[in-house]
Amino acid sequence: MALDVGSKTIGLAITDPLKVTVRPLGTLQRENRRDDCQRVLEIAALHHVDKLIIGRPLHLDGRKSDILSVIEGFVSEIARRSNVSIEWVDERLSSKEAEVLMAEAAVAIRDRRKRRNEFAAAVILGRYLEEMK
Repeated sequence: MALDVGSKTIGLAITDPLKVTVRPLGTLQRENRRDDCQRVLEIAALHHVDKLIIGRPLHLDGRKSDILSVIEGFVSEIARRSNVSIEWVDERLSSKEAEVLMAEAAVAIRDRRKRRNEFAAAVILGRYLEEMK
């Protein structure tokens, strides 16, 4: 399962057991680190997830973005509370790719803003799977 963690939302995406297809799973509204971690871990357990792929936000020049420290704290909380392995994937331009995917999937324009993070998570997961081939 992949996460696109932002300051207000967490986009979720999942792959099939054979790791062939990727699909957006939903978007969680952030509340606080503890509750957000609990909800992510519950969803991961529900889907029998053994690995979380986390999007690492970097600027185009490779510098860390300002939100990265918030995301690292969240990921540290997950690591403390779970045995699920965690890997990071560069998420640069994933939101742009997500926009293209939503257009190709005929997601209504009025729904695209609400679903951008889950589609970005799908892009992140797709990148990870491609790297693993």
